[in-house]
Amino acid sequence: MDQVVEQMLSMICTAGGAGIGLLFIFVIFKQFLHIGRPNELLVFSGRNRRLADGSSVGYREVIGGGWTWRRPILEKADRMALTTIPIEISTSGAYSKGGIALNVHAVANVKVASDRKHVKNAIERFMGRDPNEIKRVAKETLEGHLRGVLAQLTPEEVNEDRLKFAEEMVNEAEIDFMKLGLHLDTFKIQNVSDDVNYLDSIGRSEIAQVVRDAEIAESNNMAEAKLVEAAATEAANVAVQQSEEAIIAKTNQLRELRG
Repeated sequence: MDQVVEQMLSMICTAGGAGIGLLFIFVIFKQFLHIGRPNELLVFSGRNRRLADGSSVGYREVIGGGWTWRRPILEKADRMALTTIPIEISTSGAYSKGGIALNVHAVANVKVASDRKHVKNAIERFMGRDPNEIKRVAKETLEGHLRGVLAQLTPEEVNEDRLKFAEEMVNEAEIDFMKLGLHLDTFKIQNVSDDVNYLDSIGRSEIAQVVRDAEIAESNNMAEAKLVEAAATEAANVAVQQSEEAIIAKTNQLRELRG
């Protein structure tokens, strides 16, 4: 009986030791294995790494998913979101080409760059900082370039060709965004106005011109229709007269034959 008890205790100790071992392995995996989501950037800092251009940085990154091991003691792991950040931009009193001050409301979508060439700029500038800091810097950058682009375009160009305006904005901001390690996904103009009703007067003038053109076209069409009607009436009268003359001539011929 004592022997059976000893065997059971031995088995329990063996199972317990195996369980503790598995638990220890699990803790190690959880502590040092890092898995990144598709919309996430993993950064492991603490060890110098030489880049292809010969420079060195004190971190390594995993972009857009994947997994890697964090080296114990030597490295620290951080995460940075690669999701888009919506930004509303409202600029008042920005002077356009020609001296008209415009008010522009736009919406932009910004994100941390996901290419290795520029992501290091975002890591060096924004890692460990509040995500709202990215939004603030991007907004200030866009507002500055918005004023610069407005100064190159007339109010008519800004109001009538908003796609061109947005393209100019993207091209203007691209270099600065690369330096920040950011990417401008989209930029859309929502509304353009001014305090002196310049754009409204242009709109009213264009509407008036359209109305005038329509009235002139209608008048010309009516005049042309009357000319066509008059010509048709005249042709009909001539035909009737010719028919009557022909009837009279035939009647006279018949009388002569009978006489």
